[in-house]
Amino acid sequence: MKNNHETIIIGGGAAGMYCAIKLQEANRPYTLITDRMGGRIMDRKDLNTNFGAVFFFGTYTHMKKILKDDGKVIPSLTAACCHPDEKTQFSALSKRTLSHGYQLLKFFLFMRMKFIPKYTKFKKDCENMQVKDALKKNPFLEELFYMTADQFIKKIKIQGIADDLVSLFAHGCTGSKINTLSALDYLNCVQGLVSELKIFRFDEDAMTARLNSGTGNVQFDTVTSVRKNSDGTYAVDTASGNTYDAKNVVLATPADVTAKIVSPVVKLPRIRNASILYAYLIRGEMKERYRKHIVHIFGDTIPIIFTRRRSDGQYEVFTEKEIDMGKYFGHYEVVEKVFWPKALFTNPNIVLDQDLAPNLWMAGDHNGLGMEPAAISGIYAANQILKSVK
Repeated sequence: MKNNHETIIIGGGAAGMYCAIKLQEANRPYTLITDRMGGRIMDRKDLNTNFGAVFFFGTYTHMKKILKDDGKVIPSLTAACCHPDEKTQFSALSKRTLSHGYQLLKFFLFMRMKFIPKYTKFKKDCENMQVKDALKKNPFLEELFYMTADQFIKKIKIQGIADDLVSLFAHGCTGSKINTLSALDYLNCVQGLVSELKIFRFDEDAMTARLNSGTGNVQFDTVTSVRKNSDGTYAVDTASGNTYDAKNVVLATPADVTAKIVSPVVKLPRIRNASILYAYLIRGEMKERYRKHIVHIFGDTIPIIFTRRRSDGQYEVFTEKEIDMGKYFGHYEVVEKVFWPKALFTNPNIVLDQDLAPNLWMAGDHNGLGMEPAAISGIYAANQILKSVK
């Protein structure tokens, strides 16, 4: 079966959804092909749990328009507990963290006065230019991109509060070792310490209906390859045996998937390494030492990353590997477990082109962590398409 299309979007995650939204708003036709709407946003209605992305920041512009605000992650920092090692624990707002008062103030001012304003401008630039060009336009962020988080911490002299709070939060967001993160990714992740941090709900069915209306068409299938046709258009092959011919193709899939399916057209250079994560929903009760706090965040020498007690008494738990839950729970039952073999692409600090070939774009979180950067990369691809059809 062959189909002719103006634009094919491959992937239904943040990048693919926002690429489709922008094309739909401009009244341009597209077909979005995905195996599941949401990508690494996996919100299970039946369990009322996100097994992928869990929260969003108040600094988000685009993604918070399509996510339903479900309240704060915690009412205050006193409800969060820090675990820099297996034996030590203290409230995120405690005598220990406040003992780093000068460093805490320095970190807060750096984020609010320097990083967030410049990063906000950078994100806007990325809607209309490739990340590599937006970085060149902003030397402050370009330096952070090629600097490691460890180097940044030493440079602005916040080692104490980083060890006791900031780096634990970054680890809780990524499941990655702090010394493998770029300073830019590190600071992007820890925005939740200086802005709103919200839980969300995402309705796959509603988004599918939205993108399957007007000029849009959603097909649930798996793309196996993208090939170049003799007339300069592209052939998109799927596991079901369909072939879609298209003038424009947007690869809004994880970088490793993109590299595989686009290999007949272009060979991608080295891509970032990916973290491995396990997401659990646990029914039971944590051991006494963990009961006081709603949220627990752990240092990067500990395989457990993050836990949150929900209002119904169940727990969301994220780990770097399968662990003995009996270490943390007095009694428990695993309600559900989801394995993410390639959860987040976090290192090394390399920038990949988004313009892969004429009318062929790559979108996603390959150049920066999080739902918002992924969404912006989808907007960039859509804007390039709209320029070509004016």
